[in-house]
Amino acid sequence: MDKNYALSLPLANDFNAYIDAALKSNEISKDEWYELNNFYFTKLYLSTDNPRAQSGHGGDEYHYIFAHLPIIEAVYKNGTFCDVGCANGHLMEMLYKWGAAVGFDLQMYGVDISEGLLELAKKRLPQWHDRFFLGNAFYWKPEHKFDYIHNSADVPVNDKRKYYEHLMENYLADGGRMIVGPYWYENEDTAEKQIIDNVGMPPAGYAIKTHYSKPDMLRKVMWFDKIQG
Repeated sequence: MDKNYALSLPLANDFNAYIDAALKSNEISKDEWYELNNFYFTKLYLSTDNPRAQSGHGGDEYHYIFAHLPIIEAVYKNGTFCDVGCANGHLMEMLYKWGAAVGFDLQMYGVDISEGLLELAKKRLPQWHDRFFLGNAFYWKPEHKFDYIHNSADVPVNDKRKYYEHLMENYLADGGRMIVGPYWYENEDTAEKQIIDNVGMPPAGYAIKTHYSKPDMLRKVMWFDKIQG
């Protein structure tokens, strides 16, 4: 595999497809997959000059709100909330504001594999300086568990089931809620089924709405509850 070529790919989708194929063909190891992913997205996000793009969103403020506001539909009580793959912390910041607007007190935390993005997050949100953690979410374990977790991180395709199990077991408190998405889809039998198969259980609930300009496309967020043991 030409790693320099992978890191020069201009579009994230092209990059993801390239390193996924390289991992599948054993051209790179899993450690190299994470290393390349970290380097590419840190460079990509830090090359931009607005908080939305620095967290991985290419649209303006209106499109960002439209795309991410459904996450707050999963919130039903006050509690601790960890964004797994938090990048510059922009989603944490917005969820805190949206939650407060509807009467919930969310204590926000974030973890990310990128040291550069976490440094930016701490500068942007100094009030949460001690609530940002550096680590590979697939292996990292928090010192305390959370009432809510939202997954913004990515892992190799064949590890997604193990990854969700890791999040449920090590990140989520008993009775807590794991939020997946929102994501766009046109065929419910593909995207939704794939997520449910990876998590290994049916969702406890979901929120859904149509695309703002394409009625055939839907935006959906699902959540999965951890039964008290």
